[in-house]
Amino acid sequence: RQREEAARGAAETRERAAREDLAFLLRASTALTVDLDAVQTLERLAASCAPRLAPLCAVDVVENGRLRRVATAAPDERQRQVLASHIPVYDADDDAVARVLATRVSEIARRAPTGPGPWRDLGVTGYLCVPLLDRGTAFGTVTLLSTEEEPFDGHRVALAEELARRAASAARNARQYTHRVTLARDLQAGLLMPELPDVPGADVATSYHPAGEGLDIGGDFYDVFPLGDDRWAFLLGDVCGRGAIAATTTALVRHTARAVAPLLPGPEDVVAAVNRALVNRPGSHGTGFVTLVYGTLTPTGSGLDVELVRAGHTLPLHLDARHTTHPVDAPGSLLGISAATDVVSRTLHLDPHESLLLYTDGITEARDGAGEQFGEDRLAEAVAGTPPGPSAQTLIDALTRAVRAFTGGLDIDDDRAVLVLTAT
Repeated sequence: RQREEAARGAAETRERAAREDLAFLLRASTALTVDLDAVQTLERLAASCAPRLAPLCAVDVVENGRLRRVATAAPDERQRQVLASHIPVYDADDDAVARVLATRVSEIARRAPTGPGPWRDLGVTGYLCVPLLDRGTAFGTVTLLSTEEEPFDGHRVALAEELARRAASAARNARQYTHRVTLARDLQAGLLMPELPDVPGADVATSYHPAGEGLDIGGDFYDVFPLGDDRWAFLLGDVCGRGAIAATTTALVRHTARAVAPLLPGPEDVVAAVNRALVNRPGSHGTGFVTLVYGTLTPTGSGLDVELVRAGHTLPLHLDARHTTHPVDAPGSLLGISAATDVVSRTLHLDPHESLLLYTDGITEARDGAGEQFGEDRLAEAVAGTPPGPSAQTLIDALTRAVRAFTGGLDIDDDRAVLVLTAT
Protein backbone atom coordinates (compact mmCIF):
# COMPACT_ATOMS: atom_id res chain seq x y z
CA ARG A 1 0.00 0.00 0.00
CA GLN A 2 2.83 2.40 0.78
CA ARG A 3 4.50 1.57 -2.54
CA GLU A 4 1.20 2.13 -4.39
CA GLU A 5 0.63 5.47 -2.67
CA ALA A 6 4.20 6.55 -3.41
CA ALA A 7 3.79 5.57 -7.06
CA ARG A 8 0.47 7.39 -7.27
CA GLY A 9 1.98 10.50 -5.68
CA ALA A 10 4.90 10.39 -8.11
CA ALA A 11 2.52 10.05 -11.05
CA GLU A 12 0.45 12.98 -9.81
CA THR A 13 3.62 15.05 -9.42
CA ARG A 14 4.69 14.21 -12.97
CA GLU A 15 1.21 15.00 -14.30
CA ARG A 16 1.13 18.30 -12.44
CA ALA A 17 4.58 19.19 -13.75
CA ALA A 18 3.52 18.28 -17.29
CA ARG A 19 0.45 20.52 -17.00
CA GLU A 20 2.62 23.36 -15.70
CA ASP A 21 5.07 22.89 -18.57
CA LEU A 22 2.27 22.89 -21.11
CA ALA A 23 0.73 26.00 -19.57
CA PHE A 24 4.14 27.70 -19.63
CA LEU A 25 4.67 26.87 -23.30
CA LEU A 26 1.16 28.02 -24.22
CA ARG A 27 1.61 31.35 -22.43
CA ALA A 28 5.02 31.85 -23.99
CA SER A 29 3.79 30.90 -27.47
CA THR A 30 0.92 33.36 -27.18
CA ALA A 31 3.32 36.10 -26.15
CA LEU A 32 5.68 35.29 -29.02
CA THR A 33 2.97 35.63 -31.65
CA VAL A 34 1.16 38.69 -30.31
CA ASP A 35 2.44 40.79 -33.23
CA LEU A 36 4.71 40.53 -36.27
CA ASP A 37 7.82 42.35 -35.08
CA ALA A 38 10.91 40.12 -35.01
CA VAL A 39 12.84 42.10 -32.40
CA GLN A 40 9.89 42.30 -30.03
CA THR A 41 9.33 38.58 -30.52
CA LEU A 42 12.87 37.87 -29.30
CA GLU A 43 12.48 40.33 -26.44
CA ARG A 44 9.43 38.39 -25.30
CA LEU A 45 11.46 35.18 -25.63
CA ALA A 46 13.98 36.49 -23.11
CA ALA A 47 11.19 37.65 -20.80
CA SER A 48 9.54 34.21 -21.00
CA CYS A 49 12.76 32.38 -20.13
CA ALA A 50 13.61 34.42 -17.03
CA PRO A 51 13.07 33.47 -14.30
CA ARG A 52 11.13 30.33 -15.25
CA LEU A 53 14.11 28.58 -16.84
CA ALA A 54 17.02 30.67 -15.54
CA PRO A 55 17.49 34.00 -13.75
CA LEU A 56 19.53 35.47 -16.61
CA CYS A 57 18.84 35.29 -20.36
CA ALA A 58 20.40 36.84 -23.47
CA VAL A 59 19.30 36.58 -27.10
CA ASP A 60 21.83 37.23 -29.89
CA VAL A 61 21.21 37.32 -33.65
CA VAL A 62 23.51 37.50 -36.66
CA GLU A 63 23.08 40.65 -38.75
CA ASN A 64 25.35 41.48 -41.68
CA GLY A 65 28.02 39.07 -40.49
CA ARG A 66 28.11 40.40 -36.92
CA LEU A 67 26.41 39.47 -33.69
CA ARG A 68 23.88 41.77 -32.12
CA ARG A 69 22.44 41.32 -28.65
CA VAL A 70 18.76 42.10 -29.16
CA ALA A 71 17.24 41.10 -25.81
CA THR A 72 18.20 40.44 -22.20
CA ALA A 73 16.38 39.57 -18.98
CA ALA A 74 17.68 39.64 -15.39
CA PRO A 75 16.40 39.96 -11.80
CA ASP A 76 17.24 43.68 -11.64
CA GLU A 77 18.09 46.52 -14.01
CA ARG A 78 21.78 46.66 -13.06
CA GLN A 79 22.32 43.02 -13.95
CA ARG A 80 20.32 43.43 -17.14
CA GLN A 81 22.49 46.36 -18.25
CA VAL A 82 25.66 44.42 -17.43
CA LEU A 83 24.44 41.49 -19.50
CA ALA A 84 23.28 43.75 -22.34
CA SER A 85 26.66 45.46 -22.56
CA HIS A 86 28.44 42.17 -23.38
CA ILE A 87 28.46 41.16 -27.06
CA PRO A 88 29.86 37.71 -27.94
CA VAL A 89 32.47 37.41 -30.67
CA TYR A 90 30.96 35.78 -33.75
CA ASP A 91 34.08 33.87 -34.86
CA ALA A 92 35.77 33.20 -31.52
CA ASP A 93 36.70 29.56 -30.87
CA ASP A 94 36.33 29.98 -27.11
CA ASP A 95 32.87 31.56 -27.19
CA ALA A 96 29.84 29.35 -26.58
CA VAL A 97 27.56 31.44 -28.79
CA ALA A 98 29.97 31.14 -31.74
CA ARG A 99 30.25 27.39 -31.27
CA VAL A 100 26.47 26.89 -31.13
CA LEU A 101 26.00 29.04 -34.24
CA ALA A 102 28.58 26.91 -36.05
CA THR A 103 27.34 23.48 -34.88
CA ARG A 104 23.60 24.30 -34.62
CA VAL A 105 23.58 22.09 -31.49
CA SER A 106 22.73 23.18 -27.94
CA GLU A 107 25.62 23.46 -25.49
CA ILE A 108 25.30 23.03 -21.72
CA ALA A 109 27.92 23.45 -19.01
CA ARG A 110 27.99 23.51 -15.20
CA ARG A 111 30.39 26.44 -15.19
CA ALA A 112 30.54 29.99 -16.46
CA PRO A 113 31.03 30.42 -20.22
CA THR A 114 34.61 30.53 -21.47
CA GLY A 115 35.86 33.69 -23.06
CA PRO A 116 35.60 37.24 -21.78
CA GLY A 117 32.40 38.32 -20.13
CA PRO A 118 30.77 39.61 -16.92
CA TRP A 119 30.33 36.11 -15.52
CA ARG A 120 31.96 36.68 -12.13
CA ASP A 121 30.07 39.92 -11.60
CA LEU A 122 26.78 38.15 -12.35
CA GLY A 123 27.60 35.08 -10.27
CA VAL A 124 27.11 32.66 -13.17
CA THR A 125 27.45 28.97 -12.26
CA GLY A 126 26.40 27.40 -15.54
CA TYR A 127 24.86 28.08 -18.92
CA LEU A 128 22.68 26.62 -21.61
CA CYS A 129 23.04 28.00 -25.15
CA VAL A 130 20.37 26.95 -27.66
CA PRO A 131 20.39 27.78 -31.40
CA LEU A 132 17.58 29.64 -33.15
CA LEU A 133 17.15 27.86 -36.47
CA ASP A 134 15.53 28.97 -39.73
CA ARG A 135 15.30 26.06 -42.18
CA GLY A 136 18.37 24.45 -40.66
CA THR A 137 20.47 27.64 -40.54
CA ALA A 138 21.28 29.22 -37.20
CA PHE A 139 20.44 32.91 -37.23
CA GLY A 140 20.85 33.43 -33.50
CA THR A 141 21.01 31.90 -30.02
CA VAL A 142 19.25 32.12 -26.69
CA THR A 143 21.63 31.79 -23.75
CA LEU A 144 20.34 30.91 -20.28
CA LEU A 145 22.68 31.70 -17.39
CA SER A 146 22.19 30.07 -14.00
CA THR A 147 23.32 31.23 -10.57
CA GLU A 148 22.29 28.02 -8.80
CA GLU A 149 24.35 25.09 -7.53
CA GLU A 150 22.64 22.64 -9.93
CA PRO A 151 22.07 24.84 -12.99
CA PHE A 152 20.26 22.74 -15.62
CA ASP A 153 18.66 19.33 -15.73
CA GLY A 154 17.31 17.48 -18.74
CA HIS A 155 13.80 18.72 -18.04
CA ARG A 156 14.73 22.42 -18.29
CA VAL A 157 16.91 21.76 -21.32
CA ALA A 158 13.97 20.18 -23.13
CA LEU A 159 11.71 23.10 -22.23
CA ALA A 160 14.32 25.64 -23.39
CA GLU A 161 14.84 23.87 -26.72
CA GLU A 162 11.10 23.64 -27.38
CA LEU A 163 10.62 27.32 -26.53
CA ALA A 164 13.56 28.26 -28.77
CA ARG A 165 12.02 26.28 -31.63
CA ARG A 166 8.71 28.13 -31.26
CA ALA A 167 10.45 31.48 -30.94
CA ALA A 168 12.52 30.85 -34.07
CA SER A 169 9.37 30.05 -36.02
CA ALA A 170 7.63 33.19 -34.74
CA ALA A 171 10.67 35.35 -35.50
CA ARG A 172 10.93 33.87 -39.00
CA ASN A 173 7.28 34.69 -39.69
CA ALA A 174 7.77 38.20 -38.33
CA ARG A 175 10.88 38.77 -40.48
CA GLN A 176 9.10 37.51 -43.60
CA TYR A 177 6.16 39.79 -42.89
CA THR A 178 8.48 42.77 -42.35
CA HIS A 179 10.37 42.03 -45.57
CA ARG A 180 7.14 41.76 -47.54
CA VAL A 181 5.76 44.98 -46.08
CA THR A 182 9.01 46.78 -46.87
CA LEU A 183 9.03 45.40 -50.41
CA ALA A 184 5.39 46.37 -50.96
CA ARG A 185 6.05 49.86 -49.59
CA ASP A 186 9.09 50.33 -51.83
CA LEU A 187 7.24 49.09 -54.90
CA GLN A 188 4.23 51.20 -54.03
CA ALA A 189 6.42 54.29 -53.64
CA GLY A 190 7.49 53.94 -57.27
CA LEU A 191 3.85 53.81 -58.40
CA LEU A 192 2.41 56.65 -56.33
CA MET A 193 0.79 59.60 -58.06
CA PRO A 194 3.31 62.40 -58.70
CA GLU A 195 3.28 65.76 -56.99
CA LEU A 196 1.56 68.49 -58.98
CA PRO A 197 3.81 71.03 -60.72
CA ASP A 198 3.22 74.78 -60.82
CA VAL A 199 1.56 75.46 -64.17
CA PRO A 200 1.71 79.11 -65.33
CA GLY A 201 -1.75 80.54 -65.88
CA ALA A 202 -3.47 77.55 -64.26
CA ASP A 203 -4.64 76.47 -60.84
CA VAL A 204 -4.38 72.66 -60.60
CA ALA A 205 -5.77 70.41 -57.86
CA THR A 206 -6.41 66.70 -57.48
CA SER A 207 -8.17 64.25 -55.21
CA TYR A 208 -7.21 60.58 -55.06
CA HIS A 209 -8.74 57.85 -52.88
CA PRO A 210 -7.95 54.23 -53.76
CA ALA A 211 -10.39 51.58 -52.65
CA GLY A 212 -9.21 49.16 -49.95
CA GLU A 213 -7.79 49.60 -46.48
CA GLY A 214 -4.09 50.48 -46.24
CA LEU A 215 -3.62 51.12 -49.97
CA ASP A 216 -1.96 54.16 -51.50
CA ILE A 217 -2.32 53.10 -55.12
CA GLY A 218 -5.06 51.63 -57.24
CA GLY A 219 -6.43 51.49 -60.76
CA ASP A 220 -7.20 55.22 -61.13
CA PHE A 221 -4.43 57.62 -62.07
CA TYR A 222 -3.64 61.20 -63.11
CA ASP A 223 -0.60 63.21 -64.17
CA VAL A 224 0.41 66.72 -65.20
CA PHE A 225 3.79 67.37 -66.82
CA PRO A 226 5.52 69.91 -69.10
CA LEU A 227 5.91 69.43 -72.83
CA GLY A 228 8.12 72.43 -73.57
CA ASP A 229 7.26 75.57 -75.56
CA ASP A 230 4.98 76.70 -72.72
CA ARG A 231 2.70 73.69 -73.26
CA TRP A 232 1.62 71.22 -70.60
CA ALA A 233 0.11 67.75 -70.72
CA PHE A 234 -2.55 66.38 -68.41
CA LEU A 235 -4.23 63.01 -68.15
CA LEU A 236 -6.64 61.09 -65.97
CA GLY A 237 -7.77 57.52 -66.43
CA ASP A 238 -9.02 54.26 -65.02
CA VAL A 239 -7.68 50.71 -65.36
CA CYS A 240 -10.09 47.78 -65.52
CA GLY A 241 -9.35 45.64 -62.46
CA ARG A 242 -7.69 46.08 -59.09
CA GLY A 243 -4.59 45.11 -57.19
CA ALA A 244 -0.97 44.97 -58.25
CA ILE A 245 -1.64 44.38 -61.96
CA ALA A 246 -3.93 47.41 -62.15
CA ALA A 247 -1.39 49.54 -60.29
CA THR A 248 1.45 48.55 -62.62
CA THR A 249 -0.78 49.27 -65.63
CA THR A 250 -1.39 52.80 -64.34
CA ALA A 251 2.37 53.26 -64.17
CA LEU A 252 2.75 51.93 -67.71
CA VAL A 253 0.23 54.46 -69.06
CA ARG A 254 1.72 57.40 -67.17
CA HIS A 255 5.34 56.62 -68.00
CA THR A 256 4.59 55.90 -71.65
CA ALA A 257 2.72 59.18 -72.00
CA ARG A 258 5.53 61.11 -70.32
CA ALA A 259 8.12 59.49 -72.59
CA VAL A 260 6.40 59.99 -75.95
CA ALA A 261 4.34 63.17 -75.48
CA PRO A 262 7.24 65.65 -76.02
CA LEU A 263 8.12 63.81 -79.27
CA LEU A 264 4.68 63.52 -80.88
CA PRO A 265 2.59 66.27 -82.50
CA GLY A 266 -0.81 65.83 -80.90
CA PRO A 267 -2.98 64.06 -78.30
CA GLU A 268 -4.21 61.45 -80.82
CA ASP A 269 -0.63 60.31 -81.45
CA VAL A 270 0.16 60.08 -77.73
CA VAL A 271 -2.96 58.00 -77.05
CA ALA A 272 -2.07 55.71 -79.97
CA ALA A 273 1.39 55.15 -78.46
CA VAL A 274 -0.13 54.39 -75.06
CA ASN A 275 -2.51 51.92 -76.69
CA ARG A 276 0.39 50.13 -78.41
CA ALA A 277 2.19 49.84 -75.09
CA LEU A 278 -0.93 48.34 -73.49
CA VAL A 279 -1.61 45.87 -76.30
CA ASN A 280 2.03 44.74 -76.45
CA ARG A 281 2.62 44.46 -72.71
CA PRO A 282 3.59 40.93 -71.59
CA GLY A 283 0.66 38.79 -70.52
CA SER A 284 -2.01 41.16 -71.82
CA HIS A 285 -3.59 38.60 -74.22
CA GLY A 286 -6.05 41.28 -75.25
CA THR A 287 -7.78 41.24 -71.86
CA GLY A 288 -8.39 44.25 -69.65
CA PHE A 289 -8.76 47.81 -70.84
CA VAL A 290 -8.01 51.40 -69.88
CA THR A 291 -10.18 54.51 -70.13
CA LEU A 292 -8.33 57.78 -70.51
CA VAL A 293 -8.62 61.51 -71.00
CA TYR A 294 -5.39 63.01 -72.31
CA GLY A 295 -4.86 66.58 -73.36
CA THR A 296 -2.61 69.60 -73.62
CA LEU A 297 -3.08 73.08 -72.28
CA THR A 298 -1.36 76.27 -73.34
CA PRO A 299 -1.52 79.43 -71.24
CA THR A 300 -2.57 82.52 -73.21
CA GLY A 301 -3.15 86.14 -72.33
CA SER A 302 -6.86 85.43 -71.91
CA GLY A 303 -6.86 82.01 -70.17
CA LEU A 304 -6.01 78.47 -71.28
CA ASP A 305 -6.26 76.80 -74.67
CA VAL A 306 -7.09 73.11 -74.23
CA GLU A 307 -6.96 70.23 -76.69
CA LEU A 308 -8.00 66.79 -75.46
CA VAL A 309 -9.04 63.30 -76.51
CA ARG A 310 -11.31 60.93 -74.62
CA ALA A 311 -10.74 57.18 -74.89
CA GLY A 312 -13.89 55.59 -73.45
CA HIS A 313 -13.69 57.66 -70.26
CA THR A 314 -16.37 59.58 -68.36
CA LEU A 315 -17.17 62.97 -69.93
CA PRO A 316 -15.02 65.88 -68.73
CA LEU A 317 -17.01 68.80 -67.34
CA HIS A 318 -16.50 72.45 -68.34
CA LEU A 319 -17.57 74.95 -65.67
CA ASP A 320 -17.88 78.40 -67.25
CA ALA A 321 -17.76 81.84 -65.64
CA ARG A 322 -21.59 81.83 -65.20
CA HIS A 323 -21.29 78.59 -63.20
CA THR A 324 -22.96 76.59 -65.90
CA THR A 325 -21.62 73.11 -66.55
CA HIS A 326 -21.10 71.66 -70.02
CA PRO A 327 -20.04 68.05 -70.69
CA VAL A 328 -17.11 67.93 -73.10
CA ASP A 329 -17.91 65.17 -75.56
CA ALA A 330 -15.05 63.79 -77.63
CA PRO A 331 -15.76 60.38 -79.20
CA GLY A 332 -13.18 57.70 -78.48
CA SER A 333 -12.76 53.97 -77.91
CA LEU A 334 -11.26 52.04 -75.01
CA LEU A 335 -7.51 51.42 -74.91
CA GLY A 336 -5.77 48.07 -74.63
CA ILE A 337 -8.39 46.14 -76.60
CA SER A 338 -7.02 46.23 -80.15
CA ALA A 339 -4.10 47.72 -82.04
CA ALA A 340 -6.31 50.36 -83.68
CA THR A 341 -7.40 53.50 -81.84
CA ASP A 342 -10.44 55.57 -82.71
CA VAL A 343 -10.28 58.92 -80.93
CA VAL A 344 -11.19 62.44 -82.02
CA SER A 345 -9.59 65.54 -80.52
CA ARG A 346 -11.64 68.39 -79.11
CA THR A 347 -10.48 71.96 -78.46
CA LEU A 348 -11.89 74.51 -76.02
CA HIS A 349 -10.81 77.71 -74.31
CA LEU A 350 -11.00 78.37 -70.59
CA ASP A 351 -11.47 82.04 -69.72
CA PRO A 352 -10.15 83.21 -66.33
CA HIS A 353 -12.00 81.47 -63.45
CA GLU A 354 -13.37 78.79 -65.77
CA SER A 355 -12.51 75.17 -65.00
CA LEU A 356 -12.17 71.79 -66.62
CA LEU A 357 -13.02 68.90 -64.28
CA LEU A 358 -11.95 65.32 -64.98
CA TYR A 359 -13.10 62.43 -62.79
CA THR A 360 -13.30 58.64 -62.71
CA ASP A 361 -16.45 56.54 -62.43
CA GLY A 362 -15.72 55.87 -58.76
CA ILE A 363 -17.28 59.32 -58.21
CA THR A 364 -20.43 58.98 -60.30
CA GLU A 365 -20.98 55.33 -59.35
CA ALA A 366 -20.64 55.89 -55.60
CA ARG A 367 -23.75 54.44 -53.94
CA ASP A 368 -25.84 55.35 -50.93
CA GLY A 369 -27.31 52.87 -48.47
CA ALA A 370 -30.20 52.08 -50.83
CA GLY A 371 -27.86 51.31 -53.72
CA GLU A 372 -28.60 54.47 -55.76
CA GLN A 373 -25.65 55.98 -57.65
CA PHE A 374 -24.36 59.51 -57.15
CA GLY A 375 -24.56 60.16 -60.88
CA GLU A 376 -23.51 62.94 -63.24
CA ASP A 377 -26.37 65.28 -62.32
CA ARG A 378 -25.38 65.44 -58.65
CA LEU A 379 -21.77 65.95 -59.71
CA ALA A 380 -22.73 68.94 -61.87
CA GLU A 381 -24.88 70.38 -59.07
CA ALA A 382 -22.04 70.05 -56.55
CA VAL A 383 -19.50 72.02 -58.60
CA ALA A 384 -22.04 74.55 -59.95
CA GLY A 385 -23.11 75.35 -56.39
CA THR A 386 -19.72 76.74 -55.37
CA PRO A 387 -19.23 80.52 -54.94
CA PRO A 388 -18.24 82.53 -58.04
CA GLY A 389 -14.61 82.30 -59.11
CA PRO A 390 -13.80 79.11 -57.15
CA SER A 391 -10.29 77.75 -56.94
CA ALA A 392 -9.53 74.27 -58.22
CA GLN A 393 -9.31 72.98 -54.65
CA THR A 394 -12.65 74.58 -53.77
CA LEU A 395 -14.33 72.60 -56.55
CA ILE A 396 -12.73 69.36 -55.35
CA ASP A 397 -13.72 70.03 -51.74
CA ALA A 398 -17.34 70.70 -52.77
CA LEU A 399 -17.46 67.51 -54.81
CA THR A 400 -15.93 65.27 -52.14
CA ARG A 401 -18.28 66.69 -49.50
CA ALA A 402 -21.26 66.00 -51.74
CA VAL A 403 -20.15 62.41 -52.38
CA ARG A 404 -19.49 61.82 -48.68
CA ALA A 405 -22.88 63.23 -47.70
CA PHE A 406 -24.61 61.11 -50.36
CA THR A 407 -22.94 57.84 -49.36
CA GLY A 408 -23.22 58.51 -45.64
CA GLY A 409 -19.53 57.73 -45.17
CA LEU A 410 -19.81 54.15 -46.49
CA ASP A 411 -16.59 52.35 -47.35
CA ILE A 412 -15.13 53.15 -50.77
CA ASP A 413 -15.69 50.18 -53.07
CA ASP A 414 -14.01 51.71 -56.14
CA ASP A 415 -11.06 54.03 -56.69
CA ARG A 416 -11.91 57.72 -56.96
CA ALA A 417 -9.79 60.32 -58.73
CA VAL A 418 -10.50 63.94 -59.69
CA LEU A 419 -8.34 66.45 -61.59
CA VAL A 420 -9.36 70.12 -61.88
CA LEU A 421 -7.69 72.69 -64.16
CA THR A 422 -8.77 76.30 -63.56
CA ALA A 423 -7.65 79.26 -65.65
CA THR A 424 -6.19 82.07 -63.52
